[in-house]
Amino acid sequence: MKTIKIFLIAFVVLSGFSGISQKYINKDNSTITKEWNGNSFLSSKTFYENIAESSDFTSLKKVLNNKELLNTLEKEEMITVFAITNNGFATYQQKQDSIFDVANANKLTAIIKYHVIPGRVDSHSIKKAIQRKNGTVYFATLQGDKLGFKEENGQLYLIDNQGNTSLITATDFFHKNGFFHIVDGIVFPNLD
Repeated sequence: MKTIKIFLIAFVVLSGFSGISQKYINKDNSTITKEWNGNSFLSSKTFYENIAESSDFTSLKKVLNNKELLNTLEKEEMITVFAITNNGFATYQQKQDSIFDVANANKLTAIIKYHVIPGRVDSHSIKKAIQRKNGTVYFATLQGDKLGFKEENGQLYLIDNQGNTSLITATDFFHKNGFFHIVDGIVFPNLD
């Protein structure tokens, strides 16, 4: 009788661990493809692999050539990236000195990490969170600061602590470790 009890307890405990360890295993191996601006983005590719061939993200690709930054993004289990287009970088460049200067490398890394939040967060989840918080919601970023989100006239925006905004122009692209959304500008972490 004692052996049966021990067996049942062991079975229950091991079954529980098995369920936990299967948390992120997707049994559906089909690749999800989504088109944008003549580009095909695939769920089977990393974020970097998805933007690497797009002429809309050459500035972001240049930033991600920093191996340390790229490794930081790729080692995360699940992330949501707000991918800045070339137009977003160009808008910033018109207002400021070149963000790509060697002297700005740490600042640039901080900015990119501010555009990344842990977990898989799709546009529906962002909109629901905004509704629950009555207009503005904040998510923690890989940089360590909070990134704000708001919705105006059916469009989603990123907001930083200084009130700068960036329109989210396209949403819900899968990559191997989560989602990415496309933004047309840059928002800033606290860089003090």
